[in-house]
Amino acid sequence: MKVNNVEALSEEIRGFLQTDENQRRSKLWKPQTNNAEAYWHGRPQEGLDGIPFTVEPEHEMWAKIFGFGLDEYYTQGPTYLVADLKMKIYRFENFSDGTPIGKDISLWMGAGFEASLFGLKQVYTKDKDPWIGREPLLKNKSDLDKLVTPDFYHAPVMLQVHQMYEDMKRLSDDDFSVIMPEWCRGPFGLACHLRGMDHIIIDMQEDPEFVHALMRFTTEARKKWTRQRAEFMKVSIQVGSLYNDEVNVPLLSPQLYEKFILPYEIELSKFYGIISYWHSCGNTTSLHSLIRCIPHLQMIHISPWTDLEQSVANLADSGIALEVVLHPLVDVQKATEEKMRSHLTHVRSVTEGIPTTVRADGLQVISSVKEDLAKIKRWADIAQSILG
Repeated sequence: MKVNNVEALSEEIRGFLQTDENQRRSKLWKPQTNNAEAYWHGRPQEGLDGIPFTVEPEHEMWAKIFGFGLDEYYTQGPTYLVADLKMKIYRFENFSDGTPIGKDISLWMGAGFEASLFGLKQVYTKDKDPWIGREPLLKNKSDLDKLVTPDFYHAPVMLQVHQMYEDMKRLSDDDFSVIMPEWCRGPFGLACHLRGMDHIIIDMQEDPEFVHALMRFTTEARKKWTRQRAEFMKVSIQVGSLYNDEVNVPLLSPQLYEKFILPYEIELSKFYGIISYWHSCGNTTSLHSLIRCIPHLQMIHISPWTDLEQSVANLADSGIALEVVLHPLVDVQKATEEKMRSHLTHVRSVTEGIPTTVRADGLQVISSVKEDLAKIKRWADIAQSILG
């Protein structure tokens, strides 16, 4: 992507900052600083008349909208910078949701980033998000003693990250903030990447001491790296998040979650002071009574496979905000307008009186860029009329 238009894109963003529309959107959410999660996840303000919502296409869709390769996006700072600026502008101009526009440019290096810090390779392609290689590092449990805790400054993938960061800082104006990636993956998710999902499930039954040793290793590695990141960014340790797609039922029982995972998530909450967001795309309905034990947890992802009514019953008195995430096909891209209205009305009714945000993400090109964008924009307009 051409980088000679960074200045023009930046000026366009500045023009949006003080508009009434951006002020309206900004007031929907509690403040966030130095945030570099996979995607922006706003926490709703208290006392709102409606439910703020977010539209978030996947990177595969953005790549087709703007014509850039995802292999370059995740490895070349100039491509990442221009694409990020264009995404901000397009989203603000075209989706009538609550996502504000701002001057933070957050680096996110893919779902396998944390595992790649330990030496697992991420596979890059032009039209797909990167993913980690399929061969785990810990084929033998004895290899745990050989794993090296990654260093924020010198881990192999971090050399690439620092180069991207420096290139983006050099090309962007001083009033724009480039933010280093955060460690978002929960300790169990990382343990699964390092050991392999099938192996670690068996280990839980046959060798619980090893599982706890692996969880201790991933937890301590995150703490060290996070301290170094804060040092580099010249900030205090920020709030944390826990990305936990591997934590779901029936893959795990509540008993296994309580025994092997929850203690380390509580420990990380105490380390950060706040866990702003707990995420799993799976079914977590029966885990809520345990998840809510994490101190200072601010928001939890409610996936399309998690029972919304039961989630409300489980969490209504917890003070934890609900991020109600829709099924991208069933609820948005292949839904009739009648279905859209019916589902959104149901969500608003069920969550009344509870801090809630609605999120339409996972959006991909399934027909054509033009047709799919038209459908997404229509959904956003309907959501604004019902939730807004």
